[in-house]
Amino acid sequence: MMTDETDKWQAVTDRYLSDEAKADFARTLPEMGDAYDAEAAAAKWKDLGSRIKAALPMDPASAAAQAFAAEWKALLEPFTRIATPAMMAQTREMYANMDKWEGQADPGFDHEVFQFIQAASAAAK
Repeated sequence: MMTDETDKWQAVTDRYLSDEAKADFARTLPEMGDAYDAEAAAAKWKDLGSRIKAALPMDPASAAAQAFAAEWKALLEPFTRIATPAMMAQTREMYANMDKWEGQADPGFDHEVFQFIQAASAAAK
């Protein structure tokens, strides 16, 4: 059954995901398994996004920023484990352009938080 939030995400992803990436999502999402709970994951993203937002501004290279980046990476792991190159590239592009669709769908964090995580991840390399 489609929900309002599903419809919102559909409108956003239609702008950024190719037919190939959409087919990859349909094919690989079941690989996440029954243990993956999308509702619980959404709550975790919202919690992490809120905690990062409350901590900003912060040095992306700081220990606190690196802890947030590690937590982010752990939440992303179920996706990165099953993602094809098309899925990765196009979702990266979608989030890089988050300022163009922010408020149209809710990933649990805003563009500022996403940019911060990108900087913290780059500082870790």
